[in-house]
Amino acid sequence: MKNKNPWHIYFIFIGAFFLLNILNTYMLTVQGLNRYIAPFKHTFLGEVNAFIGNFSVLFLMLLLLFIFIKKAKSRMISLMILTFLLNFYIFWMGVFNLFFGTAFSLPASTIFNNPSDGFAMGTFLQALLELITYYRIIVFLPTIILIVLYFMADRIKLKEMQFKVTIKKTVSGLLIVVLLMFSAVTTYYDQFAKTLPLNSAKSTFAIQNLGVYPYYLGEFFGQPLDIDLVRFLELNDENAIATAYQEYNKNQTTYINFFDGKTYSNRLNMNQAVDGLYVDPTIANGNNLHGILEGKNLVLVHLESLNSFLFENQYTNERMVFINRLMEQSFVFNNFYNNVGMGVSSDGELSVLTGLYPMGDRTLYWEFDNIQYVLNTLPKYFNQLDYHTEVIHGDNEKFYNRDHVYPELMMFDNFYSLEDYIEDGYNIEDGYVYNTINNKTHHSPWISDYHLAETTNSFGQQLINQNKPFMLFPITMMPHTPYEFDPNGLRTDVYPQYIDTINPITLRYINYVDYVDDIMKRFFLTEFNQDQTLENSVYVFYSDHGSGLKNGDLDILLNRNLSVTETRKILQQVPSFIYVPGDEYVDYGDYQIRKGLLTGEQNLVRSQVDLYRTIIELFNLPVGKDTYYGVHGLSVEPTYALDNRLMDVVLDEYFYSMRNKEKTHPESAVVSDDVYDYILRFKILSDILISTSGMQKQVDQAIVNVYGD
Repeated sequence: MKNKNPWHIYFIFIGAFFLLNILNTYMLTVQGLNRYIAPFKHTFLGEVNAFIGNFSVLFLMLLLLFIFIKKAKSRMISLMILTFLLNFYIFWMGVFNLFFGTAFSLPASTIFNNPSDGFAMGTFLQALLELITYYRIIVFLPTIILIVLYFMADRIKLKEMQFKVTIKKTVSGLLIVVLLMFSAVTTYYDQFAKTLPLNSAKSTFAIQNLGVYPYYLGEFFGQPLDIDLVRFLELNDENAIATAYQEYNKNQTTYINFFDGKTYSNRLNMNQAVDGLYVDPTIANGNNLHGILEGKNLVLVHLESLNSFLFENQYTNERMVFINRLMEQSFVFNNFYNNVGMGVSSDGELSVLTGLYPMGDRTLYWEFDNIQYVLNTLPKYFNQLDYHTEVIHGDNEKFYNRDHVYPELMMFDNFYSLEDYIEDGYNIEDGYVYNTINNKTHHSPWISDYHLAETTNSFGQQLINQNKPFMLFPITMMPHTPYEFDPNGLRTDVYPQYIDTINPITLRYINYVDYVDDIMKRFFLTEFNQDQTLENSVYVFYSDHGSGLKNGDLDILLNRNLSVTETRKILQQVPSFIYVPGDEYVDYGDYQIRKGLLTGEQNLVRSQVDLYRTIIELFNLPVGKDTYYGVHGLSVEPTYALDNRLMDVVLDEYFYSMRNKEKTHPESAVVSDDVYDYILRFKILSDILISTSGMQKQVDQAIVNVYGD
């Protein structure tokens, strides 16, 4: 190299800068290089447009550097530094994909508003581990190659070489950049509107079809590249709004289901309920299922990060003895999925408490600081019945902006958080003694879920003694990625068959099964197995989202080869069930569980938005003519589940990606245009509802005005 013309080496270096940094963007856009991303279908036009977009931004950066730096050697050093920064950015965007499965966008950055106590170190170490375990070091290959080229060159001659950038060349260069970017952005908007016009899918679509560098540069300068959804659907007046939303509104005396063409109602009866449903005579109302839980208390339990595959794996399932016994006395959703987006846990709450989908690319709980949403919520309806509504959570009150969202948006009467526990005498450093006989203590940065269960029982009993009906919303804290702070520790003897075969993070996750089973038991039994079930109360359990394990360990745990799409489906499936304890007991030897008054199984697809409607109708909440969507959990009505971050859809027959409907499970499935468009249209309507202040009230009023009372 040193014998070659230094100008040749210089231009090879410049060419390598462009080529390597453009190729490096594929680490974020091609699933074969990044198993964590859910990409769109790659097209020739999209690839060409992304190349143009990436090239134009790199050319602009190079032009700006060359204006101020004259010597070839200094320019090469500057380009190496710039390349390292670009590579470093690509690496951290890959880490973001690891945890969230979609490309980063500026609205998603609100997730970092949350206090990081308890998460930061474990998450950071997991990210660094990616450099080795998943060969993410390869994203720094452009920097390495440029360094090698630099040291192979004759740096003495390079130091003497200068190349002046004239005003004419600068203007010409800037004009080229403007023309290229205008062409790339115009093509991007045209393709985006035709493919999947959802702002939650924008970041992934943009980095594939506009380019990684122009997309993030645009976000940095405040150009979000969003689509005006109201204008896109032509919702120009009250009639258009009412017609659009009434098609999906399920709060009607009769409506026709899109998927099977049958007529259903907002008053479910036994004729359209699942087979095998048992309703105890003490709560039965003849053939009518509407309002059978009216007047009862509600304990809505939010379970952190549980996947349904834990019940499918023989070894984890056999350790969940209490949960399995509890589900024998419950109505169980066997095919239940989350609806979360970027807000993850808070999005799970949003769907259950409001029956709406989160946007997917942002956290509504944090957006509430800027947009004063007015939504219909379960606590609001229970408040109208003079219930006491309260959230109990062992984390910082500011996490997900809950200190504002719970009272002001969700309309809870009270929020009992970590700060309240401490104010009432709890010492985090001392931990919580959950087993007094053996003096076992749970240490964590948050309130132990043992403590949470005891608090729920204590609060509920106080309200019962005051003859005050209630809705309590206890939110468990663990297991939470990266699955630390298990009071039982990481035991290698529990699953010897998996030692050295699965990743440590997966082993930590399945170790948590014992803890989860124990804390579920504590909601109903004391440490000494004495019954502490709350009288006249209904317990509804749901998990907010799955574990997020994406490292191939599911194949080992489930003992079969899984495709990428099937893996995503499994990771989105979470447990949910309804337990209505009666006065009779079922004896299990060491303890007794109250016999359930409502039992059965739902094998059709259901999700968190369906739980909202189910609670409304079972408790006969005073919704009036307010719109709600989804289907009743106990009915035979078919529906779908939508993951709002990856835009995956689960139907009873198959699973597919809205980002690329050719990606299905099973692979032979074919997604019709009618099904795709029907689901897409409602997702757009839902996004409009929760991105515009007062839109839900406007929709409710429009339907009343157009369709009457």
